[in-house]
Amino acid sequence: MRLKLIACKALSRELSYILAMSENNVDVTWIRQKYHDTPEILRKILQQEIDAVESEEDIHTNKLGFAADGNRDDFEAILLGYGLCSNAIVGLTARKHKLVIPKAHDCITLLLGSKERYKECFESMPGCFWYTASWVENSDMPSGEYRKQKEAFYRSQGYDEDVLESILEEVDSWTDNYNSAAYVQMPFFDKKEYQDFTRRAAEYYNWSFHLLEGKMSLMERFVAGDWNEEDFLVLEPGEVAEFSPDDDIIKKA
Repeated sequence: MRLKLIACKALSRELSYILAMSENNVDVTWIRQKYHDTPEILRKILQQEIDAVESEEDIHTNKLGFAADGNRDDFEAILLGYGLCSNAIVGLTARKHKLVIPKAHDCITLLLGSKERYKECFESMPGCFWYTASWVENSDMPSGEYRKQKEAFYRSQGYDEDVLESILEEVDSWTDNYNSAAYVQMPFFDKKEYQDFTRRAAEYYNWSFHLLEGKMSLMERFVAGDWNEEDFLVLEPGEVAEFSPDDDIIKKA
């Protein structure tokens, strides 16, 4: 199969490993993780990427050629390496291709192997902030180090101590919503320094620490084209993705 994958860099190591092992020909566009902070902008970017692929104007995609049998070598589907992601995928559609999206709240579901395991972890560890190798490499993860960087930045802007203290209290205020940090250790790759980073972050915020085993199965089936109805939303051309209030998470509008 020839597939187009548009994915978040928060899955870069994991998906890159699977793609290297895949029998399918998968053309990839990586989207920076920071857009998760603005779901409306992320939605717009993803739709633009889908549209660019279908118009053959996408600067990231290899130009379509002809297969060995002489037929047009088009994509059989466009894959989105995202979950619901704060409703960023709601409203997305493709005009010419199937659009395949994992039934997941976010990328942690893909790293844990299923939405059922994600739900189990969410219920057993409420208030948990998740860390992975790709997240540490591609995002400013909460930590004592990040706090010091923010403090240094605001000091460089010339704020006096009273204003600086108020700003830093605001920077840290969100941490009250969490009580633990979980590091997802993938079977094919890990760095002890990333585990240590997460442990230090947990200590800094007075959170408990959890080490969980990552599972590759959901991402493997995603890339392989093994899209069962339970785990994947497969939209035909023109159909639109929508939030689902039940365990499916996303559905056809």
